[in-house]
Amino acid sequence: MSRFGFVACIAATFFLLLGATLVFAQEGESAGSGATVSKDTCLSGMKWTEGNAGSPLMHPGGNCIACHQAGEGPAFLSSGTVYQQLKESDDCYGVEGATVQLTDAKGQVIKLTTNKAGNFSLRARGATLAMPFKAKVILKGKERAMMTGQSAGNCASCHTAKGANGAPGRIIIPAG
Repeated sequence: MSRFGFVACIAATFFLLLGATLVFAQEGESAGSGATVSKDTCLSGMKWTEGNAGSPLMHPGGNCIACHQAGEGPAFLSSGTVYQQLKESDDCYGVEGATVQLTDAKGQVIKLTTNKAGNFSLRARGATLAMPFKAKVILKGKERAMMTGQSAGNCASCHTAKGANGAPGRIIIPAG
């Protein structure tokens, strides 16, 4: 192999690896990371600012299922965002590392962990969730449970900043 051929091969390998790294970054949580804001704006100090960038971190507090049903992204059986307080605004990051436990009508227990933005989701592909299901948030050994069974997994349709359909506001972590 000539010296030119060797250099061309090394360059092609470099650009191939760079391209694979960029694709991975766009698909992972690092794609779109939001912006630092004052704690008066968002209690977490972080806000989603990347539009519809296609990231698991996108639009905390937003109605994930409704948007995804319109053809944007994968289908979910359940999704939402866990916050520190009831009245947090849309796009403010929530609490990372909380467990959202769903127990369906057949006794199946599904545990979902919130990501850096506080978002959790259960993809429809290959999963089942028999209605009605019960839900609770677990963090640091403490629990906060919903009192009634649910027949829809679209948590943000009720858990808005103002609360809707009898919900007091956002899904929040346990007290203490």
